[in-house]
Amino acid sequence: MYVNLTNSGFFKLFQQIEQVIRRSSEIGPLLKNLVEVVGWHFGLDRCVVMLLELERQELKVAAEFHEESLKALVGGRYQLSTNSEWHRLLVQGKPLLLKDISLQAGEPGALPELEQFFSDSQSKSLVAFPLVNAGQLIGTLSVHYCREATGFSEDFLAFGESLAVELAQGIDQLRLFKERDLESRVFREANLPMLVLDVTTCQILQANTAALKFLNTTGRSLDRLSFLDFMGGSDGARIQESYRRLLAGETAVRLDGLVLRSADGEPQHLDACLSLIHSGAQGSLLVVLLPGLFGQPERDLERTADGKGGSKVEELLAAMTRQLHWERTARQLAVSLSSKLDRDAILQSAVDLLGRAVGASRALIVKTEGPASPMVTHEFAVPDISPLGLGRTSQFPASAVNCFRSKSAAWSDISAGVASLETTPGDLHQLVESGVVGMCGCPVGHHGQYQGLILVLQTDSARHWSAYEIDLLETVANQMAISLVHAHAYSQIKDQLFNMNLIGNLTQQLTNALDLASRQARSDGPPESVKQSGGLPPLSSRELEVLRLIASGLANREIAQRLFLTESTVELHASRIRKKLKLKSRTALVKYACDNHLV
Repeated sequence: MYVNLTNSGFFKLFQQIEQVIRRSSEIGPLLKNLVEVVGWHFGLDRCVVMLLELERQELKVAAEFHEESLKALVGGRYQLSTNSEWHRLLVQGKPLLLKDISLQAGEPGALPELEQFFSDSQSKSLVAFPLVNAGQLIGTLSVHYCREATGFSEDFLAFGESLAVELAQGIDQLRLFKERDLESRVFREANLPMLVLDVTTCQILQANTAALKFLNTTGRSLDRLSFLDFMGGSDGARIQESYRRLLAGETAVRLDGLVLRSADGEPQHLDACLSLIHSGAQGSLLVVLLPGLFGQPERDLERTADGKGGSKVEELLAAMTRQLHWERTARQLAVSLSSKLDRDAILQSAVDLLGRAVGASRALIVKTEGPASPMVTHEFAVPDISPLGLGRTSQFPASAVNCFRSKSAAWSDISAGVASLETTPGDLHQLVESGVVGMCGCPVGHHGQYQGLILVLQTDSARHWSAYEIDLLETVANQMAISLVHAHAYSQIKDQLFNMNLIGNLTQQLTNALDLASRQARSDGPPESVKQSGGLPPLSSRELEVLRLIASGLANREIAQRLFLTESTVELHASRIRKKLKLKSRTALVKYACDNHLV
């Protein structure tokens, strides 16, 4: 028995599932809905999604569809060591078709890691579709027949492979959104009221829950409302002065004794701590922290637990400032890249924007496929260092590139991390000679299409690559890969439109030539010329064709486009026609053509 659906059926189902994946906000409900749809639609005995837990080196059953008579597997765990044969096969990303399973320990070809899973699932045949994104194994999607050994069609395998790619990307995106949501939740749910202001207008751009509870006493929205409307007369000038101090280099400014106007008209006295999120540019943001509004004694907020260092308020403010800065930077980079449809513009913008955002010495796009690879194709470099080279020294060490093919990686000091870098002494020497001290990079790929690497290099001194910087690098790589796919599609559409226009012109030219040949065949004169009435000199076939188009009312430019000539050539033909026919104007040519039935 084979699963049999038409191609259109597979395509329609895939579109429906793809929409479910894109619109899901939680991993658990997404997986549960997906296995039920796939299991029910194909009449499977079991459909299982297992997710890889790297810390425990295990696959955990996250969602399952199964017949009522079968044992449930949800929550089950199965060992998957990274050096196992099963792990090696899964990382390749291809469907694993296992029919008529009867593996026992010690049998030739047996995979010990699979034995317990086979036993628990009671499968007689199954296909395991690896969930792999950006070279990282996330888990597996497996479909099972438990009552009898059942085959799977080629269409079904292609469908499952495409579904696994979409699901892997969806899970990665949801995980990323969840991490960012948890970070944002720190801002939203902090006990201390916090605001984000536009520094030029002091309008409120963001407010956490505590700030809304305290400030929004009249029931009105705080969105785009000026914070100065809440303050007393002199406090606005103090806030502006604090902003100038922040621009001068201070990390945070404390303001004591601010007066806040409450809804009942009674003044509220409070303190605030201000920090700059993004300096320099017009419309930068300012974080305002308002401590002590819920009866918390200020002394409890003043120092850390050991009594040393800065205040807890300033530490929390610094963390919120960093978070909001990187979120804003990531949005700006994503918007900038997604607005471009030229491949070279996308790649150059990516390295320029990323290099400036993280303050790196260099940022590179490295092509890893082709006869001359790895090859630096696009580069950003700070003004005081020479480019690594897109021409004379464009090669990049091959063993260094291999460190970033499957995942993001970062080294603060490559000479200290040579063992983990896994590069050859010669390639390490080439990096050091190029002035590279530290580097960070990740692969660029979309829908399983690997497109190269994006690398950030530090040349002046060793540096620590923060989690924010690595996350920004991955965000740029993902958005760049998507933009490159869009640019490729746009280029294909442009080529198709050009070819369609060219075919149309050639078709029209061929039609005109056939019409001319037909008319010449009916005439008494030779094919290459037409003897005009009155014994006038003959016109050539090209001149006759130009005369017909002139008589049809076309301008020289239109005639040139239709006949694939230049305007000057068309004008030369028209001049020769007037000379041969002894006519002085274009109007006379039109009349002559009509009188002689040439149109």
